[in-house]
Amino acid sequence: MDKKFAMAVSVIFQPIFVPIYSLIILFNADTYITYAVQPEVKKFIYLITLLNTIILPIGVFYYFYRAKLIETIHMHTAKERSLPFLTTIVFHMSTFYLFSKAPMPSLFPNLILGAAFSVATVFVINLKWKVSIHMLGMGGIVGTIIGLILRYQVDAIQLVMALVILSGVVGYSRLRLDAHTPLQVYVGFVLGTLILTGSVVLL
Repeated sequence: MDKKFAMAVSVIFQPIFVPIYSLIILFNADTYITYAVQPEVKKFIYLITLLNTIILPIGVFYYFYRAKLIETIHMHTAKERSLPFLTTIVFHMSTFYLFSKAPMPSLFPNLILGAAFSVATVFVINLKWKVSIHMLGMGGIVGTIIGLILRYQVDAIQLVMALVILSGVVGYSRLRLDAHTPLQVYVGFVLGTLILTGSVVLL
């Protein structure tokens, strides 16, 4: 894999975009969720997710960069990641609160809560070791669909297989850029998959 292509893959599948990608898949995968949510509620979910998981965090991260609280916007080191992780958890929890108060299936606040828990888990691990958050996000998408299969008996095995293959491409791109070791990639993917599967099935 060419490094320029690997970089493009890494940018497109930045963890910050994962929640909105997950919603796009959920609302267009021809499953129970596709029809259970009214169009107005979908717009609300999209808007809050876009604002709280992408726009506002990017603004805060840019402030951290300008204030020299982080050295680069890529946050390569474990030390640089701590403050952005905490910020992400705060935004996720605020999103969870809004979703839990709105008339929508419990799946959506549960997913956000699961995402917050996955970031919190990696935050703790990050104090001693670096885990691939790209793969944490990809595992989260896979875990979300597996959770749907287990909880709602939807037929989405082919979608899971496609997402696993895509996750492999993302993981290889991180290795190609020397951003992580293979173990860091595997651990990130497994954590994301297990936590988000659990958030759909158990919560």
